[in-house]
Amino acid sequence: MWDNVTGGLARLAWPMLRRRAKRSFLNRGGDPARWGERLGHQPGATPGAIWVHAVSVGEMMSALPLIDALLTADSEARVVLTTTTASSAKLAADRLPDRATHRYAPVDHPTAVRRFLDHWQPSRAIFLESEVWPNQIAALHRRAIPLALVSARLTQKTADGWRKSGPLARAVFKRVPLILAQDAQTAARARELGAPRIEVAGSLKGAAVPLPVDDAELGRMIAATEDRPVWVAASTHEGEEEIVLEAHALIRHERPEALCILVPRHVERGAELAETLGPFPLRSGGAVPGPDAPVYVADTYGELGLWFSVTHVVLLGGSLLPDIGGHNPLEPAAFGCTILTGPHTSNADAEFKALGQRVTRIEDAEHLAVAVLDAWDDGPIPVLEDSAKSDRAARIARACLDLRV
Repeated sequence: MWDNVTGGLARLAWPMLRRRAKRSFLNRGGDPARWGERLGHQPGATPGAIWVHAVSVGEMMSALPLIDALLTADSEARVVLTTTTASSAKLAADRLPDRATHRYAPVDHPTAVRRFLDHWQPSRAIFLESEVWPNQIAALHRRAIPLALVSARLTQKTADGWRKSGPLARAVFKRVPLILAQDAQTAARARELGAPRIEVAGSLKGAAVPLPVDDAELGRMIAATEDRPVWVAASTHEGEEEIVLEAHALIRHERPEALCILVPRHVERGAELAETLGPFPLRSGGAVPGPDAPVYVADTYGELGLWFSVTHVVLLGGSLLPDIGGHNPLEPAAFGCTILTGPHTSNADAEFKALGQRVTRIEDAEHLAVAVLDAWDDGPIPVLEDSAKSDRAARIARACLDLRV
């Protein structure tokens, strides 16, 4: 019954949803030649691969050690990694190992999902974090393809939303044979929604490999910023840059030579930010931060590791305003950075809590300015290491490979 409901609603809304999805895909830098992948057309598909789905960059980075562990555990295995954003597609092209390939994920429409599954005929499916899509889950269930939701995260807000759907939630969650939750709270919420088998296995964010750094570019940036105090505002969202610049103006009253490297979460916003808030030099335009530039806009894919290497003071965006929920603090922690964050961190509360005194929570621009100045005075902190991270990915991979339906 519920398959007919969700499928019917998707079909009724399809003309509008398709236009909206295509517009978003192209506006966010998606390759027009690859739009068909979102509709389920999958050129070059080879049947029998393990389907791993991670929505965007953060989840994709968490998926990499899992993919390595899957390929290590099964020497014959192949993986198709799906994501939905251009930024994750570009990173996947650089970071995926042999026997793994990237495709854009099909939208959650019965026809698109059917095409995708017909092409790939996956041996099993592994979705990361909060990726619970009714039509995809129903199609996997009908084909008896094992599905695991790993590094699963269900916030109270998300769980409440599912609860409002009534019987639909139970119809969806009972078809997920295995949920490996990040924490006990997620496990309890998934159990209430009808999931049959739940284990607390921890987050794959802690298992992610360090972000890459181009040594030549690092040398170039260190030379360009020599003798200047630098801080990074990473993965900022619309509305946060104004807070960052207000704080930076206060910082420059104390340290006139200070430089802020501004890294927008969506790099396609970079040129507009550089023009309307500046003008500021723009990374995508080939500029380097000149000696008098107060702000440098780093609007390129896959270079966060570079910026985390230039300084030890990092503000993680997505946390200053409601509705985003913050980003993964373990990435800058792996570079020995002091991490500053706003109050809104529901996406990664466990990771922030685990970092303890490495994290400073700030409330406003004035507090942010003081925190940056204090972090410069305190100096670098030891690089975070997690000796159990590879074991965690291996355990999760084995649980997924052993899953039967």
